[in-house]
Amino acid sequence: MAQKNIVVVGAGFAGVYATKRLAKHFKRDQDVTITLIDRHSYFTYMTELHEIAADRTPEDAIQYDLQRLFCRRKNVNLVTDTVTNIDRENKVVKTKHGAYPYDYVMLGIGSEPNDFGTPGVKENGFTLGSWEQAIQLKAHIEDVVRRGAVEQD
Repeated sequence: MAQKNIVVVGAGFAGVYATKRLAKHFKRDQDVTITLIDRHSYFTYMTELHEIAADRTPEDAIQYDLQRLFCRRKNVNLVTDTVTNIDRENKVVKTKHGAYPYDYVMLGIGSEPNDFGTPGVKENGFTLGSWEQAIQLKAHIEDVVRRGAVEQD
């Protein structure tokens, strides 16, 4: 059998789950290589972001190192880089620092928050869609509570 390259873009729930399933399915097949590409070297447990924002969980408790998650999977290559282009004609995923040929590609690139056009949300609201945003919201809540605690009026 000829060498097969599977490239998974995005290490969110879909990307990590797919990579784990593919790695297990092809673990005895030396001709299959799976490459997982994400801009971060960690997986963030997105459904727990509110716990960070509410300061009920330590900040690093919802991040899992991808190297640790895939350390036993010899057929998985981890790449920390930003995907810039997917050349479908030549079957190559291009990143800022490299190019990765593929036979099959899977996109698990996440989502974007939607304010549904509600006036004032973008200007006055917070988005809770990333670890960094959870930290920012947590700091804002702490600041508001700190200022409110000394308010006399």
